Amino acid sequence: MDNTKSMQNKNSVLTIDCGTRGLRGIIFDETGNELAKSEELFKGYYSKHFQWKEAAPEMFWKALVKVISELKENAPGLFLTIRGMTVSCQRDVITVVDESGEPLRNFISWLDRRELAEPLPYPWPYALLFKCIGFSTYAKSFSQTAHVNWIKMQEPEIWAKAHKVVFLSTYFLSRLTGKLADSRSNTAGHLPFDTKKKQWCGKYNVKTQILQVEPEKCYELTDSCEIIGYLTATAAAVTGLPVGLPIVASGTDKGCETLGVGALTPEVASISLGTQSTVEVTTKKYVELYPFYPSFAAVENDAYNPEVTIYHGFWMVDWYNREFLDQSDPQAIHEVLEGYLETTRPGADGLVHQPYWGREAFRPEARGTFIGFSEGHDKRHIYRAIIEGLGYALLEGVKRIERKTKVPIQAVGLSGGGSRSDGVAQIMADIFNRPVYRVQTFETTGLGAAIATFVGLNHYPDIHTASAAMIRKSRVFEPNPENAIIYTEIYSKLYKQLYRRVKPLYQSYD
Repeated sequence: MDNTKSMQNKNSVLTIDCGTRGLRGIIFDETGNELAKSEELFKGYYSKHFQWKEAAPEMFWKALVKVISELKENAPGLFLTIRGMTVSCQRDVITVVDESGEPLRNFISWLDRRELAEPLPYPWPYALLFKCIGFSTYAKSFSQTAHVNWIKMQEPEIWAKAHKVVFLSTYFLSRLTGKLADSRSNTAGHLPFDTKKKQWCGKYNVKTQILQVEPEKCYELTDSCEIIGYLTATAAAVTGLPVGLPIVASGTDKGCETLGVGALTPEVASISLGTQSTVEVTTKKYVELYPFYPSFAAVENDAYNPEVTIYHGFWMVDWYNREFLDQSDPQAIHEVLEGYLETTRPGADGLVHQPYWGREAFRPEARGTFIGFSEGHDKRHIYRAIIEGLGYALLEGVKRIERKTKVPIQAVGLSGGGSRSDGVAQIMADIFNRPVYRVQTFETTGLGAAIATFVGLNHYPDIHTASAAMIRKSRVFEPNPENAIIYTEIYSKLYKQLYRRVKPLYQSYD
């Protein structure tokens, strides 16, 4: 029963976690306890053409309003304890807005695969530079696939009216506060942002030549963990939150996930097993894992998140469920898939999967590959090979990060939908040959965002103090030595050789 009077002296914060599939509103207290949650799945994505993916701004805004309203209805007393709020969003979801902050077109999702027929032209000195350093192909790909360039070239009338280019997080913040601004940590996507200096790129910066956004169309930048604005009367009327509620800047979903699993130093990796799978660490030293591929700005203002991304991560599990399982109940699916991992052996009886199904930043020609099929394989082995292939690809990322930071990774914190599976978590521990752990909540993006919010409200002096008070390991998966040996051999003798050997075949596709 909701005891309103007893809760009035308590402190909590509201975090909005807007992912690819849906939006969650979560209330956390100052010790990291998840007190209440409401979720709304998105149903308004649409495609005008093959592999396009857009959504109306109102789809996202209505979801935010709905989850907040549900939280208030279900826990009115708890709702009164909310002292601040933040928004953490999926990255690189983009549109343009007019001077009032009203979108001039629908949002283009990061999953959208439209591209220009030709890259935008840049001055010949840059073309020569790219050729000399072997960056021409990547520069062309970035230019052609950047959605901001597509809007500029294909919708010039809209571009001419555009006041600012915004990400989804920027849109939410502007509707909540009336201010067109966003945090440096939220600025992660195809815009000319210098992540090393954590400011918009200058006129002669390489990114400015590839992503051709006029300086006046870039929004105001703020630090994370500070109050970016206060809830307007208009936003308060539709959400039920109080006018003047502090809105704190945090970071992207991946940045907050990294914070939420306690990966605050380069010795601890954060691995997200979400729609897009990633491995990243937090470091005070700026490093580029690939030439011209920046580290992201961390939620901690003087830190960075070098990251390796697997574009199609646990999206592949959703694909597998659609194609191989006649089941719609999430719990039933979970039990079936756990059973598949329990009844198959490490290495999937020789079936090896490479999870590059398209749009990999530095392997743009790559395709998804399975090798090693025999008559004994069935759908159980295919599922296991998908999970193991993701593990190998993430291990490749772990090793690259270690080479660049020169710091050995000692442990791995898991987050994302895939982390809910004990079988998946154990496979990751065996493939990485390192301890893998989960924290007290699966809502790690929300937890990281809550940490940033409490710091922004001056409840804690800094992120490290807040993290110590709010993060607790709930389970640790130690690697099985026998399985680790099997996976190390497969990774070294098969997986590492696969891409190089089949690359010429990938390049033969149109």
